[in-house]
Amino acid sequence: MERTPAPPPHARGEPAALVAGRVWEGFELVALLGEGAFAWVFRARSPAYAHDVALKVSRAPVASEETAVRALREIRILGSLANPHVVHIYDHGLGADERWFMVMELLAGAPLSARHDFDRPMTAREAVRIVHQACLGLDEAHRLGIVHRDVKPDNLWLCPDGTVKLLDFGLARAWGVESTIGANATEGHMLVGTPHYAQPEQVHVGRLTPASDVYSLGFMLYELLVGRSPLFADERCSAVRARMHGDPVQWLVAHVKQPIVPIDRYPEGAALPRRLIEIVHASLAKDPTSRPQSAAVLANELAWVLHGELGAATGVILGVWRRPGDAKRLHLMLPGVYRVGVGDDCDIRLAPAERPLVYAVIEWTGGTHEAELQPLVKDGSLRVNGHVLDYRVRLVPGTRLQMGIWRLELTYPAVAGRA
Repeated sequence: MERTPAPPPHARGEPAALVAGRVWEGFELVALLGEGAFAWVFRARSPAYAHDVALKVSRAPVASEETAVRALREIRILGSLANPHVVHIYDHGLGADERWFMVMELLAGAPLSARHDFDRPMTAREAVRIVHQACLGLDEAHRLGIVHRDVKPDNLWLCPDGTVKLLDFGLARAWGVESTIGANATEGHMLVGTPHYAQPEQVHVGRLTPASDVYSLGFMLYELLVGRSPLFADERCSAVRARMHGDPVQWLVAHVKQPIVPIDRYPEGAALPRRLIEIVHASLAKDPTSRPQSAAVLANELAWVLHGELGAATGVILGVWRRPGDAKRLHLMLPGVYRVGVGDDCDIRLAPAERPLVYAVIEWTGGTHEAELQPLVKDGSLRVNGHVLDYRVRLVPGTRLQMGIWRLELTYPAVAGRA
């Protein structure tokens, strides 16, 4: 008896799968770059763009509130981030077949998971540099009240020029009560993210904060530095992954109950600067309150190691004075994130104050990059080159800053290639 072939998906009311070579919503799908449980990412071309773009398209139509909320959350988060260490979004929308999509910058290079064999220790300078840049990408999200929740090698993209970019905010959630993006991360006790890089607090309290992202970063940094797992003595990373494959519960039990193997147990770890060993161990503390509390804190600690012990970071000099003719107070700012203002809540303290006030955050990624300033006050007390500022701006050489009664200027290091 001859069987009747099943109707194609579109005949059953389901949109056909997207494949390279098709044209979808005016985009020529050139090549499949990656895929996950919820979406594909294609290299794509469109007359609307002068260059190829990355097109992220949901696998299924937006038929449920969960799918819609997930898509909207990632779009809103990526649209709100401006720093150079996150992938940037150009446009978004809903196709005629009710699939959501995002148009993003097309990145050259590859994810960290594809560029590095995790069984081989990486040089300390390179490992710290990569994680430091990931911290800079996360900091802006943390300051907006967002925790990424899925920091892992697949989501760190290494560009040919050495820039590291953070990808995939599809699992990100708001953690602070003042944030307006996404549902709160403290609700529920379901496993989120990748079990390999999950955090002990998922089991204990189900509450994820910026310190949770720090744990994932610390886990990766440990693996990069010595080629072993922090949780299982003397086992290479690939052996642990193979043994734990498909068993998220086993991973969670290990994160909660297995003590961290001291990184200096191994020859590669014992050769590390003592301060770096302490930072790695602190980042992997079971109690999140014992870790660096945000990506910015971890970034600045790693920057001092890069500068003082690894010889891989120069700094900018921030001069501060009040009146013409006053001697300038000089602050060394390494690549990192700095809150500038009055009172003890500031990384760069202009003056003591009973009521702390942070005027702005200055971010600098180092090298030939120019620092960027994000204003935090909108009362006219912050000026750049004499103009009141209420938006993010690059601090080109020669920029003059005023914060209340204080004058500030940045002096960049002499670096080949700086304009």
